Amino acid sequence: MNSEAQKHPTIVDPQTYLAGCTCGNQHPTPQVTLYSAMDASKVLAEDCQAIYRNRSVLLLSDPETDAVAGAKVRQELEQAQVSLEHYFLPSNPVATDHLVEKIQTVSRDKALIISVGSGTVNDLGKYAADQNGIDFWSMPTAPSMNGYTSGIAAIKVKGVKRTLPAVPPQRIYVFPGVVQQAPLKLRQAGFCDVLAKVVSDIDWQCESLLFSDSYCGLPASMMTAVEKTYSDYPEEIGRGDESAVMGLFNGLLLSGIAMSLAGSSAPASGGEHLVSHFWDMREPITGREPELHGLQVGVGIILSTACYRRLAQLNKADLPQQAERVFSATTARIPEIWGPNADEVAKQFQNKRAALLKFDTLLPQHWEELQELFRQVQPPEHFVELFTRTGAPFSLEAFRLTQDEFMLAALNSRAIRERITVLDLAAHAGVLEAAAEDALQLLR
Repeated sequence: MNSEAQKHPTIVDPQTYLAGCTCGNQHPTPQVTLYSAMDASKVLAEDCQAIYRNRSVLLLSDPETDAVAGAKVRQELEQAQVSLEHYFLPSNPVATDHLVEKIQTVSRDKALIISVGSGTVNDLGKYAADQNGIDFWSMPTAPSMNGYTSGIAAIKVKGVKRTLPAVPPQRIYVFPGVVQQAPLKLRQAGFCDVLAKVVSDIDWQCESLLFSDSYCGLPASMMTAVEKTYSDYPEEIGRGDESAVMGLFNGLLLSGIAMSLAGSSAPASGGEHLVSHFWDMREPITGREPELHGLQVGVGIILSTACYRRLAQLNKADLPQQAERVFSATTARIPEIWGPNADEVAKQFQNKRAALLKFDTLLPQHWEELQELFRQVQPPEHFVELFTRTGAPFSLEAFRLTQDEFMLAALNSRAIRERITVLDLAAHAGVLEAAAEDALQLLR
């Protein structure tokens, strides 16, 4: 192994990761490298000067991430005489198509974008770099989400939250102390986000069984290999224990790579993510500032697992023939819920109409196989306990959500994306509202 490979190893060993593949298809080779040490900013600056020399570089940060890492990175880059421009984002930026356009314009003559921050800052840099065909590096500041290494970015387009293709960073640089000492809510958010794969993987298997035959066990096998490094230590993550928090962070990095290997966000994003996107999109209507993505996903996990439990209790004879009626009823609610964004949401839901109308025949045909999948999911109480053990409140009140807004998302968030999830299965089977009430009892 050459010195460069030793200094910047890839996060996933390309010689071993394919062992879990069950689909037989070609998977990309993950090339994201990780440098994690106290001198991460110095090494980043040296690497930047060595690779790009006099070519111009754009640095993205916001006030919070600049305080913990961005200012130090900027200082090192300037000392290394890198041609640098700093785009200073506002506090709590939102990844909208308009903001992305601004960053694309500023970075058009740049060779590289470096994002210092977590979810939104990372997605803005990644997507702008991808659109401009330039390089992207990331310096995460919190173990708060799994998107650092993924091949997608969550961008709000015309008011609708979309996951759009975006090339992952070539390099990731980390101050371990910054990640370890991230605020408790950010650690709890990452813990919720990484555990979403437990339910999203079943969502993917159900959709694959019914329609696409696209499932591969590779992402799940990758995550199973490291799952206990974080799932067994919620209290330690809450206390900021170095081993537990870095185990969580590495799990999040692997989760993002798993999505890249699958060529889809399906391994780590199912129905539980739709409720989070729903609340993000509702901000202009309700005035509620969205909570951290991972925490909202945690609420979605409680809903999804409640749906799976209700579905597992159904007999095939209980399945109604109501595909057209359920689709029409959900469509009819879109204008009232979404106002000026209703047309965009309706387009997304219309894209899966043909699939949903097949539920009348497909669900009875595959019900025994589906129930085997449903029964693999842990009950919602299991996840409420895990999330609470991190030491932060886990309730609707803690996340500034009313019961009405929770129920609205539970019953209607499936309309914002064309992906088939457990929320669609539960709606067709007539158990979605009951499952939402089950979840509501646990979140009060």
